[in-house]
Amino acid sequence: MSTRAKKPTIGYPGSMILLWLIEALAGAAEPVASRIVRGDDGLAAHLISEGSLRERIAPPDDAEWVLFYTGEQRGDLAPCGCATRPRGGLPRTASIVEASQPNLFVNVGGWLDGGTGLDGNPIPEAELKNQWMIKGLSALNPAAVHVGFEDLPALGTMDGAAGGLPLVSANLRGPGIEPAVYAEHNGLTFAFIGVSHRGHASIQTPLYERLDPTRAGMDALSAIPESVDRIVLFNHGAYDAAKRLAKTGRIDAVIDTRKHRSLDAPFRVGKAVWIRSHEQGLRLGELRVGPSGVVDRKIDLDDRVPDHQTLRAIADEADAEVKALRDRLFGP
Repeated sequence: MSTRAKKPTIGYPGSMILLWLIEALAGAAEPVASRIVRGDDGLAAHLISEGSLRERIAPPDDAEWVLFYTGEQRGDLAPCGCATRPRGGLPRTASIVEASQPNLFVNVGGWLDGGTGLDGNPIPEAELKNQWMIKGLSALNPAAVHVGFEDLPALGTMDGAAGGLPLVSANLRGPGIEPAVYAEHNGLTFAFIGVSHRGHASIQTPLYERLDPTRAGMDALSAIPESVDRIVLFNHGAYDAAKRLAKTGRIDAVIDTRKHRSLDAPFRVGKAVWIRSHEQGLRLGELRVGPSGVVDRKIDLDDRVPDHQTLRAIADEADAEVKALRDRLFGP
């Protein structure tokens, strides 16, 4: 069994260090949830939508492990193009993740632009955006990147390599995708597996097999060594399969993604805590698990969260290249 070590690939930019010093001297308050949705078994989702970067970071607690999760960027590194209060973006994501170490960071699916032309092949703009998305995600050093069905058309043009990202799917099999990936965090060994819906049978994905998510998920789960401390399951539209896997008692957390916009309390299936990722990465999820319990934090990525300079530079280069491509194809 191989594990993926957590090695930071991005450092604190000078402006972020200055921001932290200013806020520390000013005695910044601990983060306060602007809304809490409570569920059964003491589980709750905390929405963090106010305050500066410092004020959105979780205060010290007894969490034994911390997992940041996001997804459904669809090839876009920048915040959403919303007319009011644009949120999301990898540069803001990177600022929160970097300021909150140690932690694990994962992308739970839908991260590539699956746009295709009439011939079924990815359109040039989608291909370019996806190349930059791979570069941006790689800079964040994710522990796992789940492949959902909508990601397959784009992966097919990359020979499945995707820049060495730790791609995972139990039931979507092909070049570069592993049925499970592993990582170390706070002295614990984690295994990540994922299941996705298989899409319509008429859609062709010649490089990839689309297996039954329940059977393939069970096979991937049974192959994980008993020595692994925690198992996290990603689900992208394969709800029945994910629930059956959770009921085995081996899964510690399920992260569900597919166009979720509401703030929902976590709940349990078997012993697993089931949480939902916010669409387009508009809110960064943070799962904190320790002796005091489980907290699912949802951090709004609005303009009060500063951009991480390294990821901002990548996003700016991506935007410039995509604009230049549009001008060549369609005129300025």
